[in-house]
Amino acid sequence: MKLNDIITKIENKYPLNLAYEWDNVGLIVGDLSSDIKKIMTVLEANESVVDEAIDKNVNLIVTHHPFIFGKIKKITTDDYKGKLIHKLIKNNISIYSMHTNFDIAFDGLNDYFMKIMEIKNTKVLDKIDSYQDYCDGETYGLGRIGELEESIKLKDLCNKIKKILKADSLRVVGDLEKEISKVAVVTGSGSEFAKLALNEGADVILTGDVKYHDAQDVLDMGMNLVDCGHFDSEDIFKDVMSDFLKNEFKDIEVMKSEINLNPFNIV
Repeated sequence: MKLNDIITKIENKYPLNLAYEWDNVGLIVGDLSSDIKKIMTVLEANESVVDEAIDKNVNLIVTHHPFIFGKIKKITTDDYKGKLIHKLIKNNISIYSMHTNFDIAFDGLNDYFMKIMEIKNTKVLDKIDSYQDYCDGETYGLGRIGELEESIKLKDLCNKIKKILKADSLRVVGDLEKEISKVAVVTGSGSEFAKLALNEGADVILTGDVKYHDAQDVLDMGMNLVDCGHFDSEDIFKDVMSDFLKNEFKDIEVMKSEINLNPFNIV
């Protein structure tokens, strides 16, 4: 199947115009007319991921984090990113990235997080009215908020998160004995939404990349927060995107990267 046909299907479900203006989403490296037989999903693409794609004869890498984010003034093999771009082109591998549009879209990353955590009656946390796009009467936006089937203590919720995300550790702000029934989620980095989540009735917000002073602010406002880590809260991208691609393209082999991209070790 042609890359252009695959991208059309993807963007019908996860439109590029949902992404924030500062973001870089869509086809980053590649030829729209190229034939695609194998696709690999992964949080982001570094040299280990590119080498894995070469070894497995992958034609298309689909990432969450944009492969190119800042300005590139030159593409040479002396530069790390330039070296990867050269390697991709030489091996006829395309890279497609879907970042904030995937966070915002329905059935994207935040919705999948709520699904695997068994959180019901979900709705958008931070509605973005400027899009003027509606789905089932609800505006698109970032984050989700919903209800647990039964209330549980915060410490038990944390143990559930660790098991589902296969996380080694979590950082928690608040009362571990607090009964939790309503949960807000912003995958990646979203501590700035803690006050909004509190105002919307959430007992806790699950997110990542929480700074010290932001944690103090959350504590002072009487809110609970679980820092799942940026990596652990978003590595599930490869799962949800793999499922989507397998359902849409029966004749294409879809696989998940086996590279551990977490830069942190717990000691």
